[in-house]
Amino acid sequence: MKKIVVLPFLILLLGIVLTACGTAEQSLEEKETSSSTSQTLKETANYVGMADSHTIEVQKSNVTLSFEFTENFNEVLNEFHPGDNVDIFYILNDSGQKEIQEIKKVQ
Repeated sequence: MKKIVVLPFLILLLGIVLTACGTAEQSLEEKETSSSTSQTLKETANYVGMADSHTIEVQKSNVTLSFEFTENFNEVLNEFHPGDNVDIFYILNDSGQKEIQEIKKVQ
């Protein structure tokens, strides 16, 4: 009688463990795939200035666009002035924000 009660419990426990492991692997694979497929995009626009401590604004065809940047770009951005024509190379991060990878003045 004891074996009859223990056997379904062990089968249920094994099913839960295997399901949890499969889900973790699948999530990890999806995360690796999404980050490895980040494609660098390019915009050419007029530099407007800083929107806040981690965002710049540029204008293209009378539309204002915002781009996020990391601390690595603080000194680089000091070289730009409102009205400068710039090329911005960026990716769309997991939050859908445009994240600058490179920015340079168009000659």
